[in-house]
Amino acid sequence: MMYRLARSAIFQLDPEHAHDLAIKNLSRFTGTPLDLFYRQNLPPRPVQVMGLHFKNPVGLAAGLDKNGECIDAFGAMGFGFIEVGTVTPRPQDGNDKPRLFRVIPGEGIINRMGFNNHGVDALVENVKKAKYEGVIGINIGKNKDTPLENGKDDYLICMDKVYDHAGYIAVNISSPNTPGCVHCNMVMRWTICWLIKSTPKSTGR
Repeated sequence: MMYRLARSAIFQLDPEHAHDLAIKNLSRFTGTPLDLFYRQNLPPRPVQVMGLHFKNPVGLAAGLDKNGECIDAFGAMGFGFIEVGTVTPRPQDGNDKPRLFRVIPGEGIINRMGFNNHGVDALVENVKKAKYEGVIGINIGKNKDTPLENGKDDYLICMDKVYDHAGYIAVNISSPNTPGCVHCNMVMRWTICWLIKSTPKSTGR
């Protein structure tokens, strides 16, 4: 009953406004008596993947909490890992609005946001403040106005800044919502991945 009432109210709002309102309130309510509405006490179902220990196999994908503002709130919901971002070196607004659309018959959403975020420095500060004890992944990308041939520099900047705070790093090199990114050919993608992999931090040196 409560879910139906909340859904009905939220669906009266523009999708992006509803999303922003939810993120804002989740960050405010966590750690207060109001978080009882979404806090879960789940039995552990640990899994080990590529040397990482996850509390359970269900995680939150990047795109919902782009700036890492609600890590503890989503942790309270029981997610086994949380991926924040996509984040870019500099803050950017993303694509023009409207850019988020509900597909009600299919219970889905069309997302054309375009890497809107507050920048990597703001995200790192939020990650550092989080009390969540699970794995935090950080998804990195290039700024919209960075030429494709210089895109590797954006990825390296982000990786350098998030490296000490991420359980893993996801490199977003194929977003259809960022001009030029989807046209990044396979050679360029492998070049970006190779450059990132060969940096001192990624090799542990």
